[in-house]
Amino acid sequence: MLKDRARGEEFLDRPDSESELTQRSFRFIKFVNHIGGGIRVVRRFLARELSGSPAGATITVLDLGGGDCDIPLAVAQWASKRGCHVEFTCADHNAQVLQMAKESLTREHCNTIRLEQTDIFTYEPAAPFDYAVGSMVFHHFTMEEIDRLITHLRGYVRKALLINDLHRCALNYAVASILTAGLDRRLRHDALLSIRRGFKPAELAAMLRKHDPAPVVRREWFCRVAGVVRFDRKEGR
Repeated sequence: MLKDRARGEEFLDRPDSESELTQRSFRFIKFVNHIGGGIRVVRRFLARELSGSPAGATITVLDLGGGDCDIPLAVAQWASKRGCHVEFTCADHNAQVLQMAKESLTREHCNTIRLEQTDIFTYEPAAPFDYAVGSMVFHHFTMEEIDRLITHLRGYVRKALLINDLHRCALNYAVASILTAGLDRRLRHDALLSIRRGFKPAELAAMLRKHDPAPVVRREWFCRVAGVVRFDRKEGR
């Protein structure tokens, strides 16, 4: 069952997804990001990148399919405490999800995160970004769509793309089965299908080599996989 990436549609991806299901789903995703290392992956990536930036520099980050902005919020707060300037733009096509994000930003009195309702496959920003981050969003796409999106991002992301997603493995599937037991059957379906649509490190690395001769792909705690495609790599390096 976990040998190859699964196909199929998640209830959350349907245009007519119910508001209640969307809210429940993102509460669960937020919980998973906090306990499962999703925030940690993005924070560690930006910490490494910021270590080579001049003091006081501002870096701009495009968050793809940012949901209710739980990861950008947590990372922006972490960066602010360390005197770093990180400005996020969260891009999502779903107006319902963006309204949830707006409410989250208002509660946290955050004014460093912008929201954009757009199709990320055709998005054309007014100015380039330093980085792009996709957290638990790339598993929603086919390999062909991923190739197309990375090619599109190369046009306006100057430095690198971080893919922060689910590791397709038996342990992850078993943990998700336990965590979703007794929850809405549609949420449970989506959670288990998400893992089956996740990535094994070797296959993600092979896919990313089409866009970067030396992508960095690693297992991350807990049951995460992270891949970095560099757009600023010099010729021959």
